[in-house]
Amino acid sequence: MKKPRSESPASVPGAAARAKARRRPTQRDIALATGLSQTAVSLVLNGVEPSSVSDDARQRIQQAAEKLGYVPNRMARNLQSARTRTLACIVPDLTNPTYPALIRGFQTAADAAGYDTMIFDTDGTPEREQRALQWLSQGHVDGVMAVFFHVAEAELKTATRGGTAVVRLESQRPRASRDFDKIYINNAAAAQAMTQALIRKGHQRIAMLSCAIGPGAERQRGYQAAMNEAGLKPQIVRAEDFTQADGARAMAALLKTGFEGSAVFAANDLLAIGAMSALVAFGRRIPDDVAVAGFDDIPLAQLLQPALTTVSRNELAIGRFAAELLVQRLDGPDAGRPGQGFERPFELVMRESA
Repeated sequence: MKKPRSESPASVPGAAARAKARRRPTQRDIALATGLSQTAVSLVLNGVEPSSVSDDARQRIQQAAEKLGYVPNRMARNLQSARTRTLACIVPDLTNPTYPALIRGFQTAADAAGYDTMIFDTDGTPEREQRALQWLSQGHVDGVMAVFFHVAEAELKTATRGGTAVVRLESQRPRASRDFDKIYINNAAAAQAMTQALIRKGHQRIAMLSCAIGPGAERQRGYQAAMNEAGLKPQIVRAEDFTQADGARAMAALLKTGFEGSAVFAANDLLAIGAMSALVAFGRRIPDDVAVAGFDDIPLAQLLQPALTTVSRNELAIGRFAAELLVQRLDGPDAGRPGQGFERPFELVMRESA
């Protein structure tokens, strides 16, 4: 018996129509629907300006695209332009509340300019920072805002090969660079100002909790300058990392030595919060027995009891500014200009803890 001939999907009644319905609408479909050229459709849907397409034709194309459910094929567009329309944030610790605010500001500005945002957490270690460099060298993004503790400028330049726009966040006034924009606040000046504020409140025995990595050295320098200027003896207590647990451990160790200081200035808010918990555990009242100040003004700082005195850097504004710098280099008139350094302001936020 002869087997019945199998029918291909296209020969089944209605199959072709269903396949067409499932197929993603293309610019060619919009050109056919409007009777306009595919070139005109491409100019409008890809946002090419200035464009020779009339307002009437532009409106017809946009209406047809909406009706057909057209979604741009971003991957194909990126291949044509050699651009990813993606920016990156490289940060040392996403669990540190400083960095989510920085990323939030960055993403807001990136979204407004039509860029996606990727995040790379290095844990602040040399190994993972090198891994981030390798990732950058593969061209995954058009631009990057980076916080590095262990990466030299020459290494970053080699990784990006001039093909990736870079904004680097620095802990001190940076050297001029032709290749990168740099954003910084004067950490030493900010720490000096906070220490001076504590001295003006009558404190003379002020200890500082700090960490050797990141901005710790600059903040220690500012603290020491203020203490020396006032003729007071600096006392720096080392913590392993910028974490609440390390702040508590360092403060507890200091208290066990018979610490009789009247104030503690911590190099970031997490260290300060840890110090506050240790002080309370040892029966010290804040600020009656020991005043406490921090650095960064994380969201939790104003919710503590007592609320934490601290230095604000406005991370949200810094992140937004960094993304805007990258977009200006990528889409604006700044592509060829040399790198610049941009100093951002700080503010002392005096609350009940001091």
